[in-house]
Amino acid sequence: MTQRSLLQRARASFARDRDLSLGRKIEKGLASGAALLRAPFFLRACDRVGARARTRGKPVVENLGTIEIGDDFQVNCAFSPVRLFAGPGATLRVGNEVNVNFGADIATEDAVTIGSRVSFGPYVVVADHDREEPGGAPEPVTIGDDVWLAARVRVCKGVTIGEGTVVTAGSVVTTSLPAGVVAGGAPARVLRPRRPTDTPPREPEPEIAEATPTPEVHGLIVADFTATELAAAIGKHDELGPHVAAEVAPFDQVVQTLHALASPQPQHDFVFVWTRPERTIASFAKLLAGESVTHDALLAEVDAFADRVLAVQGARFTFVAAWVLPHGRRGLGMLDMKPGGAARALAAMNLRLAERLDASPTTFVLDPTRWIAAGEFDPRLWYLGKVGFSREVFAAAAADLRAAIRGARGHARKLVVLDLDDTMWGGIVGDLGWQNLKLGGHDMVGEAHVDFQREVLALSKRGIALAVVSKNEESVALEAIRSHPEMIIRETDLVGWRINWRDKAQNIADLVKELNLGLQSVVFIDDNPIERARVREALPEVFVPEWPEDKTRYVAAFRALGCFDVPSLSAEDASRTRMYVEERKREELRAQVGSLDEWLLGLGTKVQFARLAASNLPRTAQLLNKTNQMNLRTRRLSETELMEWASAPNREIWAISVSDKLGAAGLTGILGLEWDGARCTITDYVLSCRVMGRRVEETLVWFAIERAKARGATRLEAHYLATPKNKPCLGLFSGLAELSREGDVFVWDGTKPFPQPRGIDVIVEGGAS
Repeated sequence: MTQRSLLQRARASFARDRDLSLGRKIEKGLASGAALLRAPFFLRACDRVGARARTRGKPVVENLGTIEIGDDFQVNCAFSPVRLFAGPGATLRVGNEVNVNFGADIATEDAVTIGSRVSFGPYVVVADHDREEPGGAPEPVTIGDDVWLAARVRVCKGVTIGEGTVVTAGSVVTTSLPAGVVAGGAPARVLRPRRPTDTPPREPEPEIAEATPTPEVHGLIVADFTATELAAAIGKHDELGPHVAAEVAPFDQVVQTLHALASPQPQHDFVFVWTRPERTIASFAKLLAGESVTHDALLAEVDAFADRVLAVQGARFTFVAAWVLPHGRRGLGMLDMKPGGAARALAAMNLRLAERLDASPTTFVLDPTRWIAAGEFDPRLWYLGKVGFSREVFAAAAADLRAAIRGARGHARKLVVLDLDDTMWGGIVGDLGWQNLKLGGHDMVGEAHVDFQREVLALSKRGIALAVVSKNEESVALEAIRSHPEMIIRETDLVGWRINWRDKAQNIADLVKELNLGLQSVVFIDDNPIERARVREALPEVFVPEWPEDKTRYVAAFRALGCFDVPSLSAEDASRTRMYVEERKREELRAQVGSLDEWLLGLGTKVQFARLAASNLPRTAQLLNKTNQMNLRTRRLSETELMEWASAPNREIWAISVSDKLGAAGLTGILGLEWDGARCTITDYVLSCRVMGRRVEETLVWFAIERAKARGATRLEAHYLATPKNKPCLGLFSGLAELSREGDVFVWDGTKPFPQPRGIDVIVEGGAS
């Protein structure tokens, strides 16, 4: 077919569309004609291409075997290139009227057969071999006619998908699917028969709601390179959650987008800004070009960029990727860390950026060094579609970003529970004796276990508690912990243990209950896959990561756990292990005394109330956002939002600290009050589980009543908002005889006395007015 006849077909196509304006008709016709003209050239590596093939953008075709394509083949590479690959001796056959959307990757080392009228959504992957396990035998893949694969579907080797089947977004197809069904999940399973209405439009491709969880978090990616694949990576399933939906700001419109986000009305849960230094800082680009640039000029431009980021109000949290050198840049080589070198300038720029953004408690700088190390720069992707990084880099960045989002939302894990034998040390202590354990010394496995213990112990300095659950004789195991000279984790580093021959799942549940934590706070690490499976099944809220058999990989596996990120570190975090140990001593004292009153009076508990201020704001916000059980309304606010809320003249936020003769528990409670005439409302009633059961709970209510009376209120209301985890708070308010209940509102009407709880010494910092 000649170029003239192709253009004639294109002109005839848009002339028939009478509903379009003349300008739109011309635009559509020219685009269609261009797609027809380009396709034979872009697909020239294929052995056969049928009539009327169209390509929007340039696909990547790697043909070392046979690739045959039918009529009316359409490829959309507008945002990310489509890849067609056939290895040596392999065959890829594609039927008629097949539509392939951007980012799709179809690869064969044996045989992949695709029927007619098949639709591929964005970032679909079809492979007849294991990419993660090179060298494994490939198995043919067959996709029947009229199949619809929604966005981010992955079809694995050996799979046959029957005619007319729909596979929903994000699914992983590991086994064959029958004809005429809707399937989804990871691994994919049949959800229901396909209905006549389940007919996929050609473009854009929709996603079926059944397979796409409702996003908990919505964000915006701002970048000066094509970041659509990053958005897809962020939206992938993560067993730690949350489910994230991210949209991408217009390409290379960083300044304009940040300016638009300066609106005070929140539009997104988070904004992620990832830019290239040579594009963002003009002076740095000059430096790379060999020009002389002053240090002050560089930092002035960094300050201007930081000001734009700090002005963002259209998101609850802002994450900014630090800058890295352009790929392969050596700058001045051995002089690059000297004055005038690009590496030295970039280090100063990143330090200045981090220091300036410290001014915002809701803005965080992320280090992309590890992301970049995860994958190689592909110049083809850059020149094809300005894709700045590989899929591996985007996957690593997405994992870190999801971890940061979890931390910012107060969902960090608080307790690591360790097995002992072949986990904390090498060998079975009951068989070998503690003297013969593999721990330290001139032994590869022994050194790996010592390094692993160091890595775990470092978490306790960040407020993560450590505990042990092990099937062993307690006396034998504790002797090893106390006596082995190269033991890093000692008895005083543990907040508790269960060392016996009982079921580990039950032991974990008992230990967590004793510590007044929730199961959603726990990470369980065990070398035994059977024990892991048991805990995973019995306690689904506990995070049980897969664990390597190779002991030398323990440290790397532990570092890869993205579940300990927190938005701030307080003095209470650093001393949390000590606080748990002190709590254990309190319980031992309680067992020695006769009555609860006697025990409480003997503790000498002090409860100190301090108004919200800059000094206690980070810890108060942290407590507000992560406490679930003793929490009246489970309200979540950032530091900025909390301070703004408390600044109103009719509102008060009190931070509560608790101590006794055995030690200080630190800032463990929050009381929020709001006045409306003669009515006072408890807006926030939050108390850490560490101080529950010591009459601190009642003391907060007594103080709220005292504050209500001091400002002339005759009615105090506490509105209980139920969540799956805050029943302890309901139990407390229901048990207070001085309060009446009106539905889910607990009321003190000003007539019933509420005495100060016995044995509690109340201190009001700075007095109260």
